[in-house]
Amino acid sequence: MSSEPENQPQPTPSGNDPDPVVIEPDPTPEEDPTPPPPPPPDDTMGLVVTVEPGTWYEVTSVCSTDTCPNLNTSTTEPMVYSNAGAIRMVCGVCGKFRPILEVVKLDPQPEMS
Repeated sequence: MSSEPENQPQPTPSGNDPDPVVIEPDPTPEEDPTPPPPPPPDDTMGLVVTVEPGTWYEVTSVCSTDTCPNLNTSTTEPMVYSNAGAIRMVCGVCGKFRPILEVVKLDPQPEMS
């Protein structure tokens, strides 16, 4: 004898039932990976770099001010003119000097008019 009451409805297969819909949970959005900080400034570079006067350079620098939102954010300025033979870069957010990572002399030099 069965312990189930006889009045319980029993599921019956039906050929007219639609396919069951499987609802999958939404995938979790991937977090944007934080870019790694740029390499520390070379010992030969610094806040002021001496170069040829009256020459155009491409300069890469990084902000190293702890309280600045641009901390460890490097930027490359494609055209920097060395009027007196020295280059300094300043962070536009915190106003502090940025250590220079790389200086490349432009070749060919832009023409002055």
